[in-house]
Amino acid sequence: MDMQTALIRLKAWFDDYVEQFASNDPRIQENMDMKEGHTRRVCAAILDIGASLNLSTEELCTAEATAWLHDIGRFEQYTRYGTFMDHRSEDHAALGVRVVRETRILERIGAFDQELILRVVGAHNRAAIPPEADERTRFFLKLLRDADKVDIWHVVTAYYQDPEQRRNHALELDLPDSPDISKPVYEALMKGELVKMADLKTVNDFKLLQMGWIYDVNFPRTFQIVREKGYLEIIRDALSVRSAPSTDVYARARAYLDRRCPDNRAVEVRNKGIRVVVVKKAGVERKVDDI
Repeated sequence: MDMQTALIRLKAWFDDYVEQFASNDPRIQENMDMKEGHTRRVCAAILDIGASLNLSTEELCTAEATAWLHDIGRFEQYTRYGTFMDHRSEDHAALGVRVVRETRILERIGAFDQELILRVVGAHNRAAIPPEADERTRFFLKLLRDADKVDIWHVVTAYYQDPEQRRNHALELDLPDSPDISKPVYEALMKGELVKMADLKTVNDFKLLQMGWIYDVNFPRTFQIVREKGYLEIIRDALSVRSAPSTDVYARARAYLDRRCPDNRAVEVRNKGIRVVVVKKAGVERKVDDI
């Protein structure tokens, strides 16, 4: 079976699997719909980013397969525990790997590199890419992590901008909506580091964590999307308090984005039908693979 046919079967399986979690409880169904919609948009985002890198059809199919499966554990997680917080339930990525193995979906449809996809799904939510990951795994992990962030930014910024939106405690990780910003969160972001989930004490902390994801983005197209959509600015404006620490965090994140995605410096060149994205920075040209 070729990969495109296998991908069609994987999508059909996804639809059938998610349908099992349909609920008459509006709160539960809202969260099921949220995760289903998220998965579909991550698939679109990973194809967008992958196309900017001139990936082959097979590589795009593999990338899309990881996107369809990356949050498959979320449905059982919320049904069983009533939360999307891994530390209050279980690691949704590990749960997703278990679902894929128990249903044997990748074995049944064939075509895909099953172990590669399972490695990517199992590690997509880690604080950092595992150092022992081989080059191919690292590449697909970076693609998935970028696409995942692009859509989470989309979801949370739409939520923050809707004045009629009632609070979604699952989306806010059940954190209190107090004006405080925790010191460990501020210190990590001012170092250009990712915030640890264990350090989150308030919704403002979680919003700043989302802003700090910019330090874990890999590809030029992803930076471009963040700038075009104004995600950092929307998160900044959604903070319940504007303070010197929050202003500092935003300024550093925005400066980093501008350095990685400077205006009018990203160009595309075509050579023998192969597209290579070149970024000009400080007078030096570097290919995407070097960034």
